[in-house]
Amino acid sequence: MIARGLVRVLLLATLASGCVAREVKRTPGRFITPDRSGDADGLDPNDVSAEVAWRRIGEVDYDDFSIPLSSPDGRLLAVRGGAPPTWSAILARPDARPTAVVPFEVLRVEPDGVERIRTVRGPWLLGRGADSEGFLVEEQRPDGSRRIGRVPWDEGSPTWLVDDEHVNAFAPIDDDGTIAWSRREVGDTAFDLMVRRRDMPAWRLEQRFERSWVDPVLAADGRTIFALRRGDGTVELGWSRLTDADRFRDGMITHPISVRVNDRMVHAMLSPQIGVEAAPPGGPPRIIFLHPELQRLVEWSPARTLARPFPEDVLVASMIDEHRGVAATDEGLLLVELADSGQLVPTSIRIAETLAIPRRSGIETDPILLLQPGSGRFEILLARLRDVN
Repeated sequence: MIARGLVRVLLLATLASGCVAREVKRTPGRFITPDRSGDADGLDPNDVSAEVAWRRIGEVDYDDFSIPLSSPDGRLLAVRGGAPPTWSAILARPDARPTAVVPFEVLRVEPDGVERIRTVRGPWLLGRGADSEGFLVEEQRPDGSRRIGRVPWDEGSPTWLVDDEHVNAFAPIDDDGTIAWSRREVGDTAFDLMVRRRDMPAWRLEQRFERSWVDPVLAADGRTIFALRRGDGTVELGWSRLTDADRFRDGMITHPISVRVNDRMVHAMLSPQIGVEAAPPGGPPRIIFLHPELQRLVEWSPARTLARPFPEDVLVASMIDEHRGVAATDEGLLLVELADSGQLVPTSIRIAETLAIPRRSGIETDPILLLQPGSGRFEILLARLRDVN
């Protein structure tokens, strides 16, 4: 999805079953975002310095749209090739049609290169998550329904985890077997929020007033869920606990984010931050998303009063620990340190003048994976940070 200029166009230019329905709790909009009018005269950032060293280990063709999915340990990648999907398919709209059969490359990241494990083909979209067993795909079917499957990393065909008469979309998955997704009837437009824990019946939080639950995110603590609730020009951020079905449904709290968005703008909030990058480990349960009003990436946690902003122009980030991460702008890579409070500005230093998507590599000596897009191909690099103060 990211190529120089295309990311800016997508992420910022587009910013131009028997359960009783319940209304979730809501909070004022300023609960999440502080007044940022004083940023220009804000606190001086703390000095940070770093040097990055990287080396190229391979390349892979992709569909000029989809961001590769990583395994939880960072050692495997799933890359979608072929023609890019349509917006109707991406957003699971009622007019979506089956996708053409395309190749999916499975790659293993090694210190000395990228090993191609296998190529699997199918009429699928690349999903929003992966676990140690495989990566998620979604298939639009001729009758209008849509199913969610997991393609094994090593061999075999997809196992269809959610396969029924509904439109099922936008699923992440945890290594403990928890899967969350959005579900609607074929003839409807609004999505319910679904969760299924291993060996348990599915839980359902119904949509209400035609406001759709989309793009759920499972936090790293294994007991917290985030989701976006999209309305007619509005979007809210919701969160709840996964301790039991009643807590999930009755405890959902939403925070208003914007009253001037469309479905593509809502999609852009989490499209670069998928899998573990949307809810990284370390620190309290949290979600990282592009805020459509601030037009910048932010991190928010129920444990903190306000969102912690990334520097301006950051498009995508991969966190190293609770406070630091490697972030990409369309002009280069930054080492970022988020402030302790959402009322303070973050610090950053430019470490490379190249556009690349940062990810974890799972390799101790070179812990950062960089995906550098261009002309329908990702160049794959391993990187390390040196002299970090």
